Order: sequence, then C-alpha cells, then structure tokens
Amino acid sequence: MNKGIILSIIAGFTTLTGMLFTINFKSKKNIDKIITISLSMAFIVMILVSIFDLFIESLNILSNKPFLSVLLYILINYTIIYIILHIKPKNNKKLVEKGELYFLGIFNMIALLFHNIPEGIITYITTNYNLKLGIKITTSIIMHNIPEGISIAVPMYYATKSRKKAFIYTFIASIGEPIGSILPLLLFKNLVGGVYIGYILISVAILMINISIYKILPKIKTNNKLDIIIGLIIGFSLFIINIFLT
Repeated sequence: MNKGIILSIIAGFTTLTGMLFTINFKSKKNIDKIITISLSMAFIVMILVSIFDLFIESLNILSNKPFLSVLLYILINYTIIYIILHIKPKNNKKLVEKGELYFLGIFNMIALLFHNIPEGIITYITTNYNLKLGIKITTSIIMHNIPEGISIAVPMYYATKSRKKAFIYTFIASIGEPIGSILPLLLFKNLVGGVYIGYILISVAILMINISIYKILPKIKTNNKLDIIIGLIIGFSLFIINIFLT
C-alpha cells in the first residue's frame, strides 16, 4: 500500500483515542489538563514543522521563481485559508451555551470530518514527495487529532450514555483522513513532483499555521499555566527528536 495512505490511516484513526476519555472518567479537571497539554504540544509542533521544514523546503524548490510571485502566492493562500477557517455556523455558540452536548458532538464530528479530508490530501502528497516531511506532518496531525477525538467522543457519550454512539461518530470523523489521501491518487497524482510540490508545501505550511493560531490556540484555556508549559516543552522535544530520527 502507498506510504502516504498508510500514514493518513494512522493519523486519522488516532482520533479514536478520544474514546479513552469515556471510560470511568469522573474528574473534569483531569480531562482539561490532558486537553491543554495535548493542544499545547500540537500547537508548537505544527508551528515548528511549518516554518523549519515546509517553508524552507518549499523555498528551496521555488528558488528559481520570482520572489514577488511566490510572495503573492503566499498572501493569496493565507487570505483564502483565513476566510475558510473563520466560517462558523450561527447556532454553534448557542448550542454550547445551552449545554446540548449531543448536538455539539454531531457538529464537531461534521466539522472534523471535512477538516480531516484536506489533511489526508496533505499527508499523501507530502509523504510521496519526501517521506521525512510526511512523517513530521503525520506526527503533528496525530497530536491535534487526539484532542479533536475527545471533543466528539466525550460530549456524545455524556449526552447519550452510549459508548457505541460515541465510537460511531468519532469513527466517522476519523475516516476523513484516509478518504483525503485517496483523492490525490485518483484526481491529481501528476502534481506530486516538480515545481508544483513547492507551491503545495507553502499551502500546507500556511494551513497548519492558521489552524495552530486560530483553531488550536484559542482552545488552550486553563488556570494552570504549567500545563501549557509542559505541553510546549514536550512538543518542542518531540520536534527535536524527530529531526534526529528522520
């Protein structure tokens, strides 16, 4: 099987780890602590991978292209991704405030399903261009898929008292990654190489930075700053280890 598809499957199904937090979970303080640490890890790893791996690699590939054209591409990409990530359903805040956990779980499932599809595309294309980059991207995706899985499984479980339903909805979100990895193979496999990969890596880096700043960072809410520091240190350490291992 293609390496990009394998890594996408691994990354996608780590979303199912959210089910672990539906088993004998009694303290909300503990789950908040785990979510804060894992989100902090995901934040720092995605930022570091985007800047020091993806951007540097893309600029090397596009070194012969006019600087202004590359800069314009970056600005256009950033604007488009920023707009897409800031589209929110009008009733989302109302649902959360009302404590309607069941609908919150469904909303998170739908949102993450469509969020995971482009991540699968990214993983496939990057892995087939450069396995080392693919592994680094997969690592960062895994880190934020874990708290995303929690955001589906926990509300669904506490709303329905059914681990089966929590599993089904979390599983549906997780398959977005494998689905996304198949699309490049079917639709635009010719783009995996040449100058196209340089532009693709820029888009990936911008997407990951935007997700980190506008989606992950606002969710890091805690009164214990030590949890954030622990997450950042672990994430930074994993990035350094990844450099030596790959």
